[in-house]
Parts: sequence; C-alpha cells; structure tokens
Amino acid sequence: MITPAAFSCAFLFLLAPMVRGSLPGRDRPSLRLPNETYPLLYRLHISSDIHQGTLLFSGNATIDVAIRQSTNEIVLHAKNLTDIQITVRQLTGNEVEGGWEIVDDLTHTVNQDAAFLIIHPRENYQAFEAGQRYRLEILYTAIMKSKPMGLYYMDYKDEQSNRTVYVAATQSEPTYARLIFPCYDEPGFKSNFSIKLTHGSSHSAISNMPVKEVVTHGDLTTTLFYPTPPMSTYLVAFVISNFDSISETFRGVTQSIYSSPSTKEKGQSALKNAVRTVAAFEDYFGVSYPLQKLDHVALKKNYGAAMENWGLITFKEANLLQQDSEDLHKRVMDKITQNHEIAHQWFGNLVSPEWWTYAWMNEGFATYFSYVITDLLYPEDKVMDIFVADEADRAYSYNSFFDVRPMSSYVEKEKDIMAAFDIITYKRAACVIKMFHHAFRQKIFVRAISRFLEKYRYTVANELDLFDALQAELQEDEYFSHQVWASKIRDIMLSWTHSEWMPIVVVTRNFENNSITFSQRSIHSKDELWWIPLNFATAQAPSFEDTQVDFFMPPQSQYSVTLEDLKMQLGGRDWIIVNKQQTGFYHVHYDTDNLRAIARQLQTNHTLIHPVNRAALFRDLKPLIEHNEIEQVDVLFEMLKYLEFEEDMLPWNQVADTIEFLRRNLFGTASEKLFNEFVRRLVNPIFRRLYLDPATEHVSNSALDAGQVIVQMACLADSQECLEYTRRLTKEYIFKKINLTNDWDYYATYDTVLCMGVRYLSDRDFYAVIDMMQAADRNTVYYDDMIYSLRCTQSHRHLLYYLEVLLGENSTHWILSDPEAMMYLSYVYKSNLAARPVIWQYIDRNYKLLCRSPNFVEIFNQIAEFVPRQQRPQFERLRQAIASHMDLESPSTSKQLIESNSPLVGKKGKIAENFLDKFQQQIYSWLISEVPPETAKSDAILAASLSVANGSSRPQGILKDATRVVRSALRSIDSSFYR
Repeated sequence: MITPAAFSCAFLFLLAPMVRGSLPGRDRPSLRLPNETYPLLYRLHISSDIHQGTLLFSGNATIDVAIRQSTNEIVLHAKNLTDIQITVRQLTGNEVEGGWEIVDDLTHTVNQDAAFLIIHPRENYQAFEAGQRYRLEILYTAIMKSKPMGLYYMDYKDEQSNRTVYVAATQSEPTYARLIFPCYDEPGFKSNFSIKLTHGSSHSAISNMPVKEVVTHGDLTTTLFYPTPPMSTYLVAFVISNFDSISETFRGVTQSIYSSPSTKEKGQSALKNAVRTVAAFEDYFGVSYPLQKLDHVALKKNYGAAMENWGLITFKEANLLQQDSEDLHKRVMDKITQNHEIAHQWFGNLVSPEWWTYAWMNEGFATYFSYVITDLLYPEDKVMDIFVADEADRAYSYNSFFDVRPMSSYVEKEKDIMAAFDIITYKRAACVIKMFHHAFRQKIFVRAISRFLEKYRYTVANELDLFDALQAELQEDEYFSHQVWASKIRDIMLSWTHSEWMPIVVVTRNFENNSITFSQRSIHSKDELWWIPLNFATAQAPSFEDTQVDFFMPPQSQYSVTLEDLKMQLGGRDWIIVNKQQTGFYHVHYDTDNLRAIARQLQTNHTLIHPVNRAALFRDLKPLIEHNEIEQVDVLFEMLKYLEFEEDMLPWNQVADTIEFLRRNLFGTASEKLFNEFVRRLVNPIFRRLYLDPATEHVSNSALDAGQVIVQMACLADSQECLEYTRRLTKEYIFKKINLTNDWDYYATYDTVLCMGVRYLSDRDFYAVIDMMQAADRNTVYYDDMIYSLRCTQSHRHLLYYLEVLLGENSTHWILSDPEAMMYLSYVYKSNLAARPVIWQYIDRNYKLLCRSPNFVEIFNQIAEFVPRQQRPQFERLRQAIASHMDLESPSTSKQLIESNSPLVGKKGKIAENFLDKFQQQIYSWLISEVPPETAKSDAILAASLSVANGSSRPQGILKDATRVVRSALRSIDSSFYR
C-alpha cells in the first residue's frame, strides 16, 4: 500500500524503465506518431484504492489496432507507466467466433525521450501487413501525482466525520492521457473508449459516458460505462470520489453537479445555467448535444479553471459553486467559464483539431461563443462589454508588447504544445472569429459553422475544412455570392491565421477627388498584409448596428476608392468612422481633420457614436500619443472634453491610460495644475455617480468594470471628493479593520483605494499608520496592505520617514529583507513621481549605508534610466561619489555601476522629454484657454486644505533643488537617523 506519506519512497523503484529487446533501427526525427497504424477501440480498465489513500493504480488497456500501411512496428505513447506486460493477438478469422491468435515473436521498447511505447518483432522485419488487425492487451502500473496531470489525487476534510477523504480525477489535455494508459495520444487519432473502473465501495465513479453496470464485490466495486463515440485521447476522463450530486434532465440530456457532500446544494445556480446553456447552443447552431448526459464536477484541484472533457467537465470548486456569490463580477465570469466548457462539447469534442496547430479552433470558438450565448441568456449583464474590456483588450495589448506567433503555428514538443494554449489561441482567435462572425453576417456565419460541425462530427478537421464551409455558405447567399472576394475565403482567412501581428488601417480623406485612401501596415515592422473587412458609419449615415463588411481591403499597402464606389456621401466637415462596434481586429488611425470632425460630434451629441467605437477611438490613439506620433495634440484634448458627459464605462477604461500618460508627462510643469483641473471636470460626474450616489448598488457590470480607473483618475487629479472618500475608507480599514465589502470593490481594489487614501494623510494619521504597521503580524495581508499603500504618500517628510523605516541603519530590515527593500525602492521610485527627488536625496545622503546591499548597484542602475537631461550634472556627481566609495570598499563591484555617459542614463525619460519638447506649449495654450485661471489658482491650495502634510508639488530639480526640500524636512526628524 502506498499512501501519500510513502509516496517518495516507492516512486523511484516503480519508475525503473521496462525495456524489452532492442530499439528498432528506424530514425526518428519527429516526435509525432507514425500513421501506419490506427486505434479502432480501447477497452480501458483502471483499478485504484484511492479511497484508502493508495496512490498506486493498475491498468489494463486493450486496444484494437488497424494496420493502414505495412510496417515493422506499432508505436503508441506511454509515459511513467511501469511493469508493462504486452500480449498481442492477430485477427485471423471471424472476430465474433474468436478468431484471435497470439503473436509470440514480438517484444517492446520504451523510448523515454519521445514517450513512445514501440511494439516490434524480435528480429527486424515487416511484421504488420496493411489491412491486418491486431489486439494489444497492455498491463501496467503507475502512481498518481498531486499535480493535475494524468490521473492525480487530492484530499479534503469531511466535515461530518472529520476524516480525510481522497479523490482521484483525470487531466488528459493536451498530452497527459499517456500518463494514464498507453494510447495514441494525439488529437487526430479518434477512437471509441469502453471504460471500466474498480474502486472502493465507499466511493463512486463517473466517466465520459453514463454508467452501464455496477458490480460490488466485497469492499470493492467495478463500474462499467457505455462506450463513447469516437473521440480524442485528450478528452478521456473519470473521477473516483464520495461526491454527491444534484441533477436535472431537459431534452433527453441529464446534467449533474458533483461536489463534496457538504457543498452539494451550492451547485443549484450552476445546474440551472448549464441546462439553459446546452439548450441555447443546440438552438443557436442547430446541432444537438450528442450524449445522454453532461456532468460538472467541483474539484479541490484542477488544471486551470476548468477542463471540457466530453460529458464530464471538471472545475476548480471555486469556479463552479460560487455562482450565487455576492461578487457580481465573479458570478458573471463563473457563468462564462462554465459556458466556455459547454461550448467545447461542440468545438473540440464533437469536431476535434487535426493537430495542436489548430488549437485555436477549439479555444477561440469556445471563448467567443461562450460570451455570445451568455449574452443571449443574460442580456442584463452586458457580457459583450466584458468581452471588449477583457478578451479584446488583452488581445490588442499582446500584439504591442510581446513576441507573437500566428494563430496556426506548428508545435511538436510537449512543452511547446502546452505553450500553444496562450492569449493568441484564446483571445486573439476569439477576436478574429468575432470579426468574421460580423463581417460575413451573423446568420450566414452560424449556418456555415453548423455545416462544418455536421460534416466533421466525430472526426477531426483543420482550418481549411473550416474555411471551405464558410466559402460554401457564402456562395449560396444571394448578396455575398456576387462579391468579388467571395471566392477567396481561404486567402482571406489565411491572411489572419498565418500572420504574426495585426494591422493598422490608416484612413485619409482626399477632398480633391472625393475619394478615401486606405493604407495598411503591421503594428510591428514585419512585412505582413491582410484582407481586411471594413465597414463605415458617417455623419450622414450614423448607423452602427449593421456590422457586416462593406468593403474588403485587399492585401496591399495602399488602396484608394471613390466615395461613389463606396456608396457614401460625405460633406467637408463630416466625420467617418471605420470598423463599427470595433468588430474588426485591427487599429484605425484617422487624419487630423477627421478627428476634429469626430471631436465636434462627441461634444455635440456623443451618443450618436456607438460606445464601443467611442472606446475604440481612444484605444487606437493611445500608441500614437505614447510614441509622439500624433500630429496635433490639441485634437486629443478636444476629443477628451466630452467625457464629463460620458456615462458608459467602456470609453473610460480606454481613456484612462492616455490621461495617466499626460498626467505623468505634465507633472511638475506649468500645465500640471491646469491639467488636473481639466481632469477633475471630466471625471467628477462619473465618480459621484459610481461612489456617492445612493443608487450605486444598481450600477451595471460594465460600470463596475471601470471603478478602479475612475477612483485612480479622480484622486490623482486631486479631486477633493475622491480623496476624502478613499481616505475615509483607508482609515476605517487600517484603524478599525473594516473591510471593503461592496460588489464593486472587486474593481476598486484594495490597492487602489488604500494608495489613494494615504496620499495626503495628516502627520498624526501617517505616524499612526506606521505604528500600526510595526505592530502588525508581518505574515498577514493587512500588514502587506499598509506597507504597500504608504508608498503613495505625496508628503516629502512622510516619504523620507517611510524610507528610513524601510532602509535606514536602525531598521535592521525587520520590515523587508535586504533584496526586498532594494527592489521596493525601485518600485516606489517608478510608481510615485513625488518620491523621486526624495529618493535621490536619500541616496545622496545614505549611499555608504545602501552600498552594503548586494542589490544596490542593480537598483541604482535601474533608476538612472529615468534621470531627466537637466539633472545629468548632479547625477554624474552622485555617481562618481558612489563609485569612489565602492572602489575603497570593494574595488571589483564598482565596475558594475552604470557609466555616466551610458546611453541608458535617462533613456526611459526621453519619450516624456520629447513629448514635452513637441507639445508642451501647445498643451499649455489649450489648457489656459479652457480652464479659467482663477479656478486653477484656487485649486493650487486644494491638497493643503486636505492635510497639514502637503508636499505634492515637485521641485524643478531631482537632485540639487531637492536638497532644499529634504534639508527642511530633516529638521523635523530625529538627527540620529542620519549618519
């Protein structure tokens, strides 16, 4: 008997490789299985005593194999399986009459590197002729792991008996079935599975299919299940547990929620949602769910949030049993998660990918249509807004900051297959699918998908099979069949699934000849071109509802078309918006004249433009602004003006980064106070509605999604209402330990509220927080919250004291370890602009102490990248002083110190400096005309009115001018702190 405690002792012995005979002479450049043989049927019998905590299990995998092409070997996958014994029989007569004869000249070899189990003759010859059938009976043992890979175990404490209960469950995707039984562990090898489980009688077993027979023999029970339809090995699943269930049958499908007995009733909402969702998918695609049952199992451990095994979906318990949570966002996201797995019952299970190259055909469709169906079932939750703010936003940002790959990318190694389940496979693919769902008209697209599902049910498919189904449906449509691009669907779709980046479409109006020039380029410098579906809304035709393609831009860098050919009318001051409701997965950039026309519309009646497009305007402008590529910055401010009337949260989510970029760049300039007053004018109305209005509890999901950015935007602009609000919550949390409990606190996170709440604490409150922090248990979240939030104070005296507590000679690093403290110093510097002069002055006065830290040089080099050009002389002086000291103390270390003339010095400040060089005067002129000077002057004392510890205004210099500020502060601090 092997219990968890005995696991490590038995593990090494049982993993001894079982090698028979010699390796076949075949060269194996690929980790893919050869195609000469094919599984027809698996009979899998697993025996486990997991009810006793025993991790060793035994298996009997009997596989009927057809020989497609004459070969000298049968190759399967097997990994970490031991005590392997194989009997091979050949069908030589009538199968019904038992015409199976043992083949006795065979042996087997285990190739550990490729996880291959190779059955071959003892002497190398072509033993298996095309057209023959064999039955492989493979006996083996293996050990369950604690990680959710293969057959794994978990335990929980039964509340009634106070005993530890052990549970076994499977995770076969993507390449873990080979850890459970020998198999053709590739998605393209579909087969029927007849599964039988022997387990303790105190437990029950469930699998992909309904139970056919249960036989009890003493303390053990054997559960036999009906055979599955043809399916891939990555979907094989079973659970052995003492779980209870609740069930409901609708349209002949019984759905059940399985969980530990004490949590049984918590699954009611998930069960109700599952019944509605399966019916909705059946109706939407016109393809019935093919099995008799669908189980949903809540596990203590699971690989990811959930796994879509056919007929048996496994979930992390928290993702299935909390659909009645008070957290509104969690309730909605848990439904979307469950509906994602239900979508897989069609996308991936009924039709599987030919290979993991096409994993996006599983995950992209399941991601997108889980939102579509959830939106149909629960329109009040506005889940398509969540799609835009979550899935699409991450898909767009991924293209900006990371190395990417095409949606269809060949992978072979196990780690590369795992890596293919990424943002591209889920989120980017979902956005591309959404684009064509709209471009090809939704009903036509859905009919094409239904055609695809019906044609390839119980088999596998690749992307060309999918594209051909789209082609066939479009050519049957009266309108689309006449379009010149309708015969090029493969080319159109391949331009998206085989491109690495994403396009930017530049729209330029040509007033001389009444035409529009569309240009396209990759968001990266890579030479890529796409077939891009474009649609248009204009001042004279402002409808945003019809999102089908108006015009396909061919894959060329520039293309001009007349307004007449586009059937469009545009006056000289009219606006045009491309990509209605941002259904297309690309950025759109406009010429300045069109942006001004859009700004006029926003100020006149912003609701005429769809909220998703209002958000898209700012999403698409953001990279231009951050890279100083916008032609005239005043047009951006003209577009921002309307926001004081904006009540939809999608635009606020997108504009937040741009306002933060402007705030940081204008910090310490003549425009800072004017800009803050401008932002307060924009954000105060929505802040009041979300946080001060008694009706806040009725705010929609999409409104809640912007809560954090609204709080941050308002407080960073020194909105008195926001500062008072967050300061009150912060003091209640720190001094009274009153948690933030409203639904929308999921978004207005503790970090945001606490950070904003400490910006202008009085001296009394600040030092009281320090005392509370020093007295708190450092292993608690409460402790972390205090130390983390205090970084946000704007008072130079408070910052100085804070640094001394964290880093000073008397601190003895009781708050943070030495590496933590140095890393934290860098984080405070980067996140709090007001802290920068104080940190430089602290370093100037304490570098001899700081140099004792092995991490100081690294941190110093990091923050040197932010030194502004006007402070280079002071930086060089300080750098030389540190280098001289380090040469005396440790001569080898100073060589790592960044050189004064290094191109890295000030590198990260150059974008801001270039921005100010180009736009500072333009911004100041715009603001001074927009914000009444007397208002701005009165606002200058706002922070002082909130606290006696004001210190938020930034000195002009980082080092030299900061000295005056810090010296003044030092007079109020015990001089013994400084050596």
